[in-house]
Amino acid sequence: MFGLYPAGPDWVRHFDATLSATDIQQLLVKHAGFTAALFHQPYGAARGAVIAVRHGFVVMVHERDASELQLVVAPDVEMTNLLWSYSNGYASQWSARELKALTACDSWEKLLNVAGTRFKAACTALERAIDGTIVQPAPEPVGAAPVEAVDRIVSSSLPDDDDVPWLPSDYLQDVPFVEGLSCDR
Repeated sequence: MFGLYPAGPDWVRHFDATLSATDIQQLLVKHAGFTAALFHQPYGAARGAVIAVRHGFVVMVHERDASELQLVVAPDVEMTNLLWSYSNGYASQWSARELKALTACDSWEKLLNVAGTRFKAACTALERAIDGTIVQPAPEPVGAAPVEAVDRIVSSSLPDDDDVPWLPSDYLQDVPFVEGLSCDR
């Protein structure tokens, strides 16, 4: 079986399927916005091989070629570390800036809400792939203007922005200087 994951039992959901691992992987990628994985084992041997990844959560299979698959949805390693820190009293080791950089969430409350929503969505997508009810997402309108990506870190002010060293206004201006003697005499 899969074993326990550091994020805890609330962040793991088990499934059984008769489809092959690659068939489930293709359905998740084609219809649910997952990225295909290379069957790597981030938690070690016999703890699951990742077949698909989306928004900090992975879908893992216990044995790739089994006739009846055992699958699990769990947080990826990075999300596991964050959830473990929170549930074990180490949340203060992560600053608002670090949370924002890693997850686009600036507080633990927001991170837990987003993670819960994404976990539920990953479980629902896998459930629908297994039972055959997964459907292709609706195509975007043809005349829609492309959305320009905004850097979520640079474009927002953070509470500890004053920690950045102050630079004088002429710091980036060219300064003429005379070339000195070479050091390699």
